[in-house]
This record gives sequence, C-alpha cells and structure tokens, in this order.
Amino acid sequence: MRLLFLTMDGTHGAALRQAAALLNQHYNLDLQLRLYNSTTLRTDDDWQRLAIDIAEADFVFGARLFSEDYVRPLLHALEQATCPVCIITSNPSLIRQTRIGKFVLQKSDEDKEPGFFKQVVSKLRPKGGASEIQRQMWLINNVGKLLKHLPGKARDIHSFISVHQYWLHCSSENLARMLCLLIDRYVPGYKGVLPVQDPILYPDVALLHPDAPTPFTNRTDYEKWQRARRQDASKGRVGLLSLRTIALSGNTAHLDALIAALEARGIEVRMAYSSGLDFRPAIERFYKHGKNGHGAHTDIDLLINGTGFSLVGGPAESRADEARVALNDLDVSYMDLFPLAMQRVEDWQHDDSGLMPLHVTMNVAIPELDGAIEPLVLGGPTAGSDTFVALDDQIDLAASRIARRVALHRKPNAEKKLAVAIFSFPPALGNVGTAAYLDVFHSLYRLLHELHTAGYTVELPESAEALQLALTDGNALLHGTDGNVHARFPVSDYLRLFPYYRDIEPYWGRAPGELLNDGKHFYILGQQFGNIFVGIQPGFGYERDPMRLLMAKDAAPHHGFAAFYTWIEHIFGADAVVHLGTHGALEFMPGKQTGLSTDCWPTRLIGHLPNIYYYSVNNPSEGTIAKRRSAATLVSYMVPPLQQAGLYKGLRLLKDSLERYRQQLVPELLEDIQIQASRLGLGTAQGDSSDPAAYTAALSHELLQIEQRMIPAGLHILGTAPTTEELVDMLALVAAFAQPVADTPPLPHAIASGLGTAYADLRTSLKHDRSAQERWERIDQITHEAMRRFGTGGAAAADDYLYSVADITPGNFEHLWGMLADLSYKITHDGEIEGLLRALRGGYVPPSPGNDVVRNQAVVPTGRNIYGLDPHHIPSAMAQENATDLVAALLERLTAEQGRLPESIAMVLWGIDNLKSDGEGVAQVLALLGARVQLDELGTVSGVELIPLDVLGRPRIDVVVTVSGIFRDLLHHQMTLIDKAARLAATADEPAEQNFVRKHAQAQAAELGISIEEAAVRVFANAPGSYGANVDHLVESSTWDDDQQLSEAFMTRKCFTCAVGGQWRDSRALMERALSTVDATFQNIDSFEVGISDIAQYYENLGGITKSVERLRGERPPVLVADAISTSDRLASLEQMVRLETRAKLLNPKWFEGMLKHGSEGVREIEARVSNTYGWSATTRAVESWVYQGVADTFVLDATMRERLSSLNPHATAAMTRRLLEAHARGYWEADEATLAALYEAYDDLEDRLEGVAVGQ
Repeated sequence: MRLLFLTMDGTHGAALRQAAALLNQHYNLDLQLRLYNSTTLRTDDDWQRLAIDIAEADFVFGARLFSEDYVRPLLHALEQATCPVCIITSNPSLIRQTRIGKFVLQKSDEDKEPGFFKQVVSKLRPKGGASEIQRQMWLINNVGKLLKHLPGKARDIHSFISVHQYWLHCSSENLARMLCLLIDRYVPGYKGVLPVQDPILYPDVALLHPDAPTPFTNRTDYEKWQRARRQDASKGRVGLLSLRTIALSGNTAHLDALIAALEARGIEVRMAYSSGLDFRPAIERFYKHGKNGHGAHTDIDLLINGTGFSLVGGPAESRADEARVALNDLDVSYMDLFPLAMQRVEDWQHDDSGLMPLHVTMNVAIPELDGAIEPLVLGGPTAGSDTFVALDDQIDLAASRIARRVALHRKPNAEKKLAVAIFSFPPALGNVGTAAYLDVFHSLYRLLHELHTAGYTVELPESAEALQLALTDGNALLHGTDGNVHARFPVSDYLRLFPYYRDIEPYWGRAPGELLNDGKHFYILGQQFGNIFVGIQPGFGYERDPMRLLMAKDAAPHHGFAAFYTWIEHIFGADAVVHLGTHGALEFMPGKQTGLSTDCWPTRLIGHLPNIYYYSVNNPSEGTIAKRRSAATLVSYMVPPLQQAGLYKGLRLLKDSLERYRQQLVPELLEDIQIQASRLGLGTAQGDSSDPAAYTAALSHELLQIEQRMIPAGLHILGTAPTTEELVDMLALVAAFAQPVADTPPLPHAIASGLGTAYADLRTSLKHDRSAQERWERIDQITHEAMRRFGTGGAAAADDYLYSVADITPGNFEHLWGMLADLSYKITHDGEIEGLLRALRGGYVPPSPGNDVVRNQAVVPTGRNIYGLDPHHIPSAMAQENATDLVAALLERLTAEQGRLPESIAMVLWGIDNLKSDGEGVAQVLALLGARVQLDELGTVSGVELIPLDVLGRPRIDVVVTVSGIFRDLLHHQMTLIDKAARLAATADEPAEQNFVRKHAQAQAAELGISIEEAAVRVFANAPGSYGANVDHLVESSTWDDDQQLSEAFMTRKCFTCAVGGQWRDSRALMERALSTVDATFQNIDSFEVGISDIAQYYENLGGITKSVERLRGERPPVLVADAISTSDRLASLEQMVRLETRAKLLNPKWFEGMLKHGSEGVREIEARVSNTYGWSATTRAVESWVYQGVADTFVLDATMRERLSSLNPHATAAMTRRLLEAHARGYWEADEATLAALYEAYDDLEDRLEGVAVGQ
C-alpha cells in the first residue's frame, strides 16, 4: 500500500519513516511512504513525479501547506486524486480538498444548510475572545470524543479530527497509530488487521532536556533533576522555546547541540514547549519566579525562540501585539534561532542568497514583528534525509553570542566595556562623524553623559567640541590618518586572532596591506574615555582607487577593516558595540543575503559581539539589512522636524513684484519681473510672456512650490526633542496626508470646502490660475494657524478658529486632534536614550515599524527596534490605486512630449520607498505591463495575471527594472511577481503594436539566440551579497576619465538576473539590448526628508541607468521622477527637481543656517549636497550653470561665509571649492574668468589654511 504525505517542511519525516518501519516489521506489511516537502518539490520533474504518486496512492495526507508557491499547483494535483485525501492546518483552499469516506469538505457546501458536523461544532464551540488557533485546539480535543463511536459520516469526521491529535502529539508511536487508523478505515482489504488506538496525549506545556527521560510539567521537579546533575550554571540561565511537534518527534539534534554548547559555557538552558503556537504559557510557567501578578519576576537572562515562528500565533496567525506585551514584561534579549525546515543544508551552504524566500518570511520577517533579533541558522536536513543535523560552526557561533548577551545582562554597568563606532564616508578628515540627519558628536556626547549617569565608567570630555577634537585631531597628522590613532595593533596578533585573513589576501594582498598601518602595526582610529572606546570605522577601502574593485563581482574587506573589529573584540575586550547613526559599511560586506553563515564577512567581522545600532526611523529597508546581516538590535532615532522652505532674497523680491504687478498691471513691472526671473534661473522665466496672466501665474506657481516645499530643520541630537512651535509645519503636513476617518476628509480638504471650493479642482488649477494659488495659500495659512492654536490651546482652540474662518463644525476633527496630540507627545517624549540603555543591559527592545512619521505615526516614540513589512502583502490595494493614477499621468506626459506612446521605460526600484509606500513602485511596474496582482484566500499577494487588452485600453509598455541590493534581499517575492508578469506579457498571443514587451522580447530572442521566456527577463540587480553600482564612488573620487566609465560601472554591477529556479547569472548582453529600446527613465522620490540631492544613491542609480541608456542609444532619454510631496503634479522632470531642491535647500538660508548650527557636521552636510548635485551633472547633465554660480557666490566667494565655513570644517570647505572647479573643468559649468580666478584664489587660501592648521598641530 502507498501513503503519500505532503508538508511544507520535513519536521515529521524521520518519525514517519520510523513509524512505517515499525509497522512493516511487526505486521509484515508492505507499507510504502512517499514524503514530499519544499525541499523535494523544486523542479518540473518533481511535480510530475508527485502527480504520478498521487495517482497511485491509497491515501494522501497534507499539513502546514501555506506558501502560495505550492498551494496553487498542489490544488490542481489534489483535484486529480481518486483516493481519500485529508489536509489539515493549511491554506483553506487545500483543506477543502479533504474527502475521506462520506466526509467531504468543499467550497460549494459552504452556502448550504449546516450539516451534522457544523451543527455540533456551532453549539459546543467556545465563545468569546478565543483565537482561531485556540478554537481549533478545542475542536480537536473535544469534538472527537463525541464522534468516536458513531457510524457513517460521523466516524469519518472523527478520523479527520483524530489525525490532528496524532499529528500534534507526533511521537513516532503516535504517528504509527495514525497510520493504523488510516489504513484500517480507508485502505481496502485492511479492515481489522491493525489495532486502532487513541493517541498518546503528552503535556500541553512542558520542560524538557535531551538527558531527561521524560518531559517535566512543573519547574520544581525539573530543578530537582537539574540539581542532581550538578550542572554548572554559574554564568547564567536562558530560556529556549521549541515547537512541540519537533520535541515530540525527536528531531532535535540542533537544539540538543545548542544546549550542550551552552552548558559547556556554564549556562543553564530551560527548553520548553507549548501546545499550539502560543508560547506564553511556557513563559509564565517556567521563566518567571513567583505567582504571576504577585511579585513574579524574570529568572532567565535571555530568551531563545527556537521555533522558527512568531511567539503567538505562528506564521498564519501571528499576533505580534500580544507577543510584545509578554516579551516586554520578560525584558530580556529575544533571539531568533531556527533550523532549515524547508531547505537542505547543502543548498543553503552553496546558495549566495542564503535562505529561500519562504524561510525569510516565516523564520525571519514574522519573528521580527515580535522584536526578535540575531536570526541564525542552527541546522537542518541534509540531502536524502529528513533528520535535522546540527551545524557545529553555527552552534558555536550561536552559543558564543548568547554567552556574550547573557554576560551583558548580568555584569554591573561599572565593569562593562563598550565600543562605539562612528563613520567617515567618504573617508576624509572633514567627514568623520557622518550619519543620516544626525548630529553625531553632540549625540555621542549625550550618550557618554547618559552612560555615566547609568553607572558606566566614563571619563567625560569637557564638551562635544572637545570630544570631536579628541577623535579627529590628536596624532592624526603624525600618522597621516583621518583621525586620532588610539592603538597600534601588531600584525602578528591580527594574524593569530583573525584566521580569515587568508581570504582577504586575494583582494588586498598579504597583511597588513596598504591601508591604516605602518607595516608592522594596524592603526585603530579613535579615543578611549574610561571604559568606553569610540572608534572610527574604516571605509570600504576602494574610495582612494574605485577602479580597483569596479569590475569585481566578489570582494572582501581590507585588512585594516578586519583589524578594527578584531581589536575591539579581542584586545579592547568590548562587551558590546554601538554603531552610531545611519549607516556604516559592516552590514554591506559580502556574504549571503539572509541567513548568514560563518563564511560571510559580516558574521566574521562582528564576531560574538552584541551589536546595538542607533538607526534612522525612516529607513526600514537598510535598517532591516543591518538587523539581518550584522546581527544588530536597532534603536531608532527621529529625523529632524520638517518645515516649509519659505522664500528668501531674490525669490522673495520676485514674489513682491508679482503682487505689485497684479495690483497695478503696469507693463514696465512685467519687464522687471522677466529680468528678475531670468537672473534667478527659474524654469518658467523663458516662457511665453505674450499672455501676461498665464506667464505670471506660471512664475507664481514655481515660487509656490519652492515656498511650501518641506525641508528638515537641521540635524537630530540624541535626547533632544523639537519644540511645539517647531512641530507646527510637521503637524500640518500630517493633517494633510492623514487617511480620512469615516466621512471626515483631510483637514485641508475640509477647509477648502468651507471656503467654497473643491480641493481636488484647486490642485489641478494651480499651474495656470492665480486665484487658485491664492486660495491654496489661504488654505495653507489656515491649516498652520490651526496647528499653532492646537499647540497652545488644544482641540477646542483649533475648533473655534476653524469655525470662525472656514465654517467647520466643532467636533468634526475629534479623531485628528486626538491623533495629533498623541503624535506630539510621542515625538517630544522619545525613548531613544532608554532604548539604548535597555539594549546595553541585555533587555528587550520593543519593535516598531520604520517609515516617515507623516505616513505612519506608529513609528513614534522612537527608541525602538525597527522592522519592515510582511512582503506578501505588497503591493497593497491603496498602492495599486495610486500606481494606476501615476502611470496614467506618466504615459500622458511622455506622449505629449514625444508625440507617441513610449514603448519602453527604465525604472529604478528601491526597497526603502516600496516598504514605506506599501509597494507603489512595484504596482507601477505591473500597471505599465498591463498586469495586476492576485490574492489568495488569506488576503496575501500570491501571483499576477494580465489585464485583457480591451480592459487595459492601451498597449502594454515594456519596463526594464533595476533594483537595489536591498530590494533584492527584502522583496524577492515582488521581483518574482514582476518577472512573471513580464513573461506572461512576452508570451501572450497579442499584436506587437499592442504589446511592446512581446515586440522587444521577440527581437531580443532572435538577436541573442535564446527563448522568448529568457529574453523576457526584465528585472536586473547586483549579484547576491553585492550592493551598489559604484558610480558614486567614481564620481566622489574624481578618478574617472570619461562618462562611459560611469555607465560601464553601472551595467557591470547591475546586470545580474534571477532564473525561475532561483539561480543568479550574469545577463549583460540581455540588459544592453533591453536598455537600447528605452524611451525614458523613471524613479520614485518617495520621502518627506530625503530628496535627490541629499544622498548619492539617487544619481548613482537613476543617473547610472540614464547614462547607460544614453550610451546605448546615442542620446540622453527624458528623466522623470514621481515626487511624493509636490503641491501640484506628482511628476517632474529631473531638471525641474534639481532646480527645486537647489532653491528649497542648498541655497536657502533657512536650510543651511539650520545645518550650520551643528558646526563642522553642518558644513559637511552642505558639501555633500554640492557633491551630489555635481553627480547629476556627471550622469545626466541636468544641472544648470546658475546652480554652481549660486553655490560659489553663497559659500565660497562671500569672504565672510567662507571664513565661517572654513573655521568650522576647513576640509569640507576645501572639498566644496574643489568640486566647483571640477564642474567647470569637465564642462558642466561655464564660469566666467573673474569667478574662476576668485575660486582659485579662495582654494589656494583654503589649502594654505589646511597646511597652516596642520603646522599648528
């Protein structure tokens, strides 16, 4: 007889085989088991073999089948089965395939009169707040008893319920009893041959140990047994949660090995399980001392989740909010250690991606919602086996990291030694202390102060400025380094302590290499303050010579980088390391994407150190990379409050002139306006002035965009909250973007209505209607005044004001005022210091989403552990709706500009904007292709389908997508969706003139001699473990000779594609042909804080792909961006956006004075924007000459300003001046002779100052 078992993982496999062998031996059976799981269903041949086995099976059983990658094909396969089928604890559509005897679960039965089974269940099922899992457990444990002795359909229902019990109590003996029941009742000819016995019921909650004969149901007996063992527990105690099914099936080699490794380190392990997938009962019973609610306290130092699932609810019904309450009460570090239940060990070891996507979702992403940290693989099945094996190196790594965290929890603060790593990127004296929107040195000083207050041994410098000088000056000149050399680390000690140096030598030569050493010693940059070492993390290494690694598809850190972390762990002896600010280089070192091994560089470098990472709350994508690749506990920090840019100098004068003209309509004033606008370089200045009303309205609209543009107010400082007045602009923005509640619209919409106009109509009229602009400004003024009154007088004051000016009924915005009050409190009462201190004492850092606070107010209070989103819910319905509108506008604009519909668009997709917008970018790609997502019965995004052409109403647009390395790592499911949509489009039987994907794929297949499916690949990325296009490094270093090198860098780094089976390959030839058809390039600028000139990655990616298209086509394509915070159109040309960013930020005194309040770091921020703007010139030539002239006049040629900047940061000031001269030398700026002469003179003066500073030192 043949019984077939289907599961997502092989957890029960070994016990099933043992049970079958036992029955065959005792009863002389010819029982053959066919076991299928995700490791054995990977190819078309596997699925064909499954279909044959189902056709030949006597019974089919399935459990824990949720992944949509398997649900749809399994559904088709099971529909063909002619034998009895029983599916439990799976996707509902699969469960409905159950048909055993007279009991048939089918969707068509749902609307009929409830049968006997439903009637009994509905009467007896527990009511109230029980979860679905609790209701199912009640059903399994109670209804089966009632039905056991009834005949006919009731008996079959009993069988259905009983297999749940056998499966949940899954010892090999119980699985043997389950086989007996199924064979007795459903395999012809075997009735009465085998004994049918009730399952052996094991405790619902228990403690267990590999050396103990049976589980323990109370801690007293367990502790007595432990005392008898005389096990050394002097170093601490940890809790270890196991799946009950794994524990009972005996498939615990990985957990047994971990217990042994921890006990060898003097740490007691209490391994426990709970019934179902709620592990709180085990926590309450075994990890707390005293009666709950009456003095109970935690008596473990750390909690390990060894289940691979969330703490409450499992993968299908995760209840993270309930888990967080329990974990916060426990308040110890919560680590996520798991086996490869759905992946062979060999596959994981050899796969550059690491974990398969389903593993990432279930075992990493979902536990992160609970606040789990340090995801680490412990073991898994090997080829040809279902039995888990422990991976010795992973076990040793896990045990050592656990021991360090336990010590962190137990050691007095005064004895702890901490390392704090700060960054310098690109490495230079003027760049020490870089981090996204963070004043690093004032934050660092505040951190040292708080550590001192908390009892750490800290020698506090006199001030933040003194702290900065200690780190950046000192003996830096003597050693020719970018900071003070705190320690000289002998190369011989490095070779002894860091055995992986041999893997560095192929890339950087024999140790010590060329960087950060004197030939015999490595330079460890930083300074020690008592027990706190503050170190400057070395750079990647290729900043001085980017061409060196430009073409490398693999790499390694340089010896100096490895020496830095080796010294911190082994010589300084740090108990933990804090990485301060977003972000460093550690987490981007080569290795697996997720599920890192001991061969991955981030793992080797961070070693056993607990890693605490102070990270920007608005960057969940890169934060998630830091969590997963560098074992970091994130502690979020707030970005600076946003404020309106306003107008200044000539812009303010122009607005005044426009107002005078509208009042007087004097032609001479119009001429003056034209001259003013031309001098300012406004985009509309060259417009047609024959229609004065339209011309002045267009100018006013451009000024309005600048004036109302939101910009950050300076930099964030740890422990410093904005004032209520500083929050006015941000609260107004939140009120404008807040999702409507019930029938209440966003506040500006309601104000517009109260003033007698429709907000949507107003927005569409802004470009050309001055009266619309005036009403828009009035609405903005009212909104801001309402926020001020709310801040000083509360909701009543705001309501009274809105009623008086816009006839808005008081009380309409009760929900909004409540939300804003809560938001204001949480912003001004953050938990950042407490979060850092809690992490450093080995406590639990509660999780929070990462996003812009405007989009998601749940990101505050900061000071929590950032997580991303479940990728199986991306794109959301709202994202798809927004994408449809944006794509329509994009195609309309391009058609108007080019005279035809574009056939192909190149898009850049990042992880950060898609996580923050719930996948708008992904939805835009699908909309262009004429595809839409499919949802399964659980509401998750499960697939894609083409929209019929007659419904779409236009041709399918070809889309060439380049994704960031972070998108590749976090959103693999979305890459698969796009790839499938492109393949469906390419193979659709449709006319070429209505399907540009098919048209291009057919031509490319013919050119390359490949199939159309292969030619249809449209998603390009870095190779696994690789990040970035290196275009920014070339630009920043000024080492490139011509712009062809920039496109070469981009295509070489970004030309990798992922095949259907998950294999990555170099697809350079296909990428070139796909890009050669591109009519426009596009990217979403989807942040309220970060614009296109704020970070280099925008020009690196959008500029890089644009330069590549230009190289292949011979002309630069139009470059468009979607602007999330535009006052009117979301679409803008790159040129428009550069102009807007320059005026709203770079040349705006409100912005740069806000930066200069932060001293040298503010100067560096200004220089970074100048260099990033220059990057757009290098890649797209989208920067007009007036931009460079404005920078020169504002920051360099103004002697007073230059003196001010150079006194704060002479290195950054010199770099800014050097960049201006380079812009002229490369032909991006036509500076006049007088300006050039003045720049050269200023640069010489700055160089002399630097030499003078150096001599003075």
